[in-house]
Amino acid sequence: MPVILDTCALLAFMNGEPMRESAIRAIGSAQRSAIVWVPSIAAMEIARKVAAGRLQLSRGLSARVWFARALSEPGFEESPLTSEIAIAAYELPEPFHKDPADRLIIATARRLEAPIVTVDRRILGYARLGHVAAIAY
Repeated sequence: MPVILDTCALLAFMNGEPMRESAIRAIGSAQRSAIVWVPSIAAMEIARKVAAGRLQLSRGLSARVWFARALSEPGFEESPLTSEIAIAAYELPEPFHKDPADRLIIATARRLEAPIVTVDRRILGYARLGHVAAIAY
């Protein structure tokens, strides 16, 4: 089954940070038999944090090089932002908060019918309402 990584999950996975066993199994399974989707918006979020000095990537890599390396992981594929996803992000069942990146990630997950690997409490709460599937890491 494919999965989609939110920005924090992508950073945690690439940095080898501890993750729950269920998330590691889901990502490993997706790598072997399907796809690990990485939403394009994650590149923007990472680049914005690096530019603002709020994130330092391993070995001082630029956001561009770091993201390219992430996409070279086995089974990882970029999920591009389309106009359909952009519009769907603002047609989500309410209530949900206004963060455009989270909205785009959720709309992408719904479009791809893939669970989001995340620790974001707002996304996990939205999943508990049945609007998207999520795997807490």
